[in-house]
Amino acid sequence: MTAAVLRSAEDLRGGEWFRLHPLTPLLQGGVVLLALAGAGFAALWETVILRSILQFVGVEEEDEGSGLAFLIADSLALIFVGAIAVVVASALVFWLQWRVHLVRMDDDVLEVKKGILAKSSRRARRDRINTIGVRRPLVPRLLGLAKLDIQAAGNDANVVLAYLPYSVAAAVRREILQAPGPRDGESEPEPQVGTRELEVPLFRYLASLVVSVESVFFAAVFVAVMVGALATGELAAWLGPVSVMFGYVVYLADRFFRVGNFVIDSIEGDVRVSLGLLSTSVETIPPARIHAVQISQPWPWKFLGWWKVDANLASSPGSANTKTPAHTLLLPVATADDMMRMLELTLPSLRDESARAQISALLRQPHAEWVEAGLSEDSIVTASEMARFRIPLSFRVTGSAVIRGVVALRFGRWISKLSLVPLARIQSSSVAQGPWHRALGLSSFSVESVEGPVSTRISGVETEEAQSWWRAVHALTVSAIGDSAPKRRVRRTPA
Repeated sequence: MTAAVLRSAEDLRGGEWFRLHPLTPLLQGGVVLLALAGAGFAALWETVILRSILQFVGVEEEDEGSGLAFLIADSLALIFVGAIAVVVASALVFWLQWRVHLVRMDDDVLEVKKGILAKSSRRARRDRINTIGVRRPLVPRLLGLAKLDIQAAGNDANVVLAYLPYSVAAAVRREILQAPGPRDGESEPEPQVGTRELEVPLFRYLASLVVSVESVFFAAVFVAVMVGALATGELAAWLGPVSVMFGYVVYLADRFFRVGNFVIDSIEGDVRVSLGLLSTSVETIPPARIHAVQISQPWPWKFLGWWKVDANLASSPGSANTKTPAHTLLLPVATADDMMRMLELTLPSLRDESARAQISALLRQPHAEWVEAGLSEDSIVTASEMARFRIPLSFRVTGSAVIRGVVALRFGRWISKLSLVPLARIQSSSVAQGPWHRALGLSSFSVESVEGPVSTRISGVETEEAQSWWRAVHALTVSAIGDSAPKRRVRRTPA
């Protein structure tokens, strides 16, 4: 099959096959190449370098007829021949992989084919594509390349284009999201300009990592192994504290470089999330793709007034082997104002002042004071007094309410959590009762959402109230789904 390298997004309009960047196989198979290089260096170290050093310092005597110069010359000749064979074989395999890695697009589908022995073909319908993320790992970023993570509706229906020059990748992204069909005068759509909404300062993010539950855990383990090292008095026992400290530093570095430089922009109502210091990732999330939002606050953050915002999204980002970020993290650390602004961007129905006041009451006040904060008594259900034997720390704050077409579920004391699920996004709701709940006359209530980090279940509700609440939420859900009549999605070209 004759195919050219994709150099312009406009070339995809004809439905022909194109190849990706020639460095794609090398970047995708770099781990194998590094493993071969490591094995070669290990053999060279054992056969030549180490023996040469030992002979030079006089620790090992030279064998007769196989002196240092002879040993080096003989080994280097063998290593040179082996290196040439490995380079030629790797180049041939990479070239074949590049030749069979093809992409094409027409008005209906986007298709990617690859594989030499085990061939694969993935297709995504253009009208089912939700969003396209731009990923730039460190090495491709240094080479000016990027990959597109194309997320479509359906089970594992996503496609990855890796790798393209960054400018070409951005143009291809706009081309894919552009509505298919004839274009007036073949004019190109102008890139949309995003509005900067939120930005997480690096110092605040680093401070949030230091003042976290994970840091408390590391500190407890460090103190324990330190006491053990002092008690034993052995030098080897000090490897424990050193290992714990090393692991903590690695944890901080990984989180800092992977999630640092966190920026939120808005583009015609969509939310664009950008993150990463070394490897960068950008994804545009339409509000319709957000099925649930969760606000959480670990107890060390209560003194600082910081919050974290996560979400359950309608589709997972790429296949499992792409190792792309899920972007379910909407804000790693935020002030109260930033957190409220993110809720306004992701859940437009909560934009008025009364909704903000009710959300604040759910987060900060026990459920006995929710009615005074403006919540209707008929629109809330709370944990009973008997729940103190089931959830002793959080029974005074556990409950659920309906605010502006959104079901709010409040729970947790060690880590305060408030989950918000739009009624139109609820897939189902249920009431469950385990042995402990049954003994206390209690039940748990939950709403089902797509898979993600957001928890949508509360415990400790009196059984009759839980069943009554389930019927009310079910009726509201059916009404909300009926009111949201399906509309044909208008394609935009986000920047």
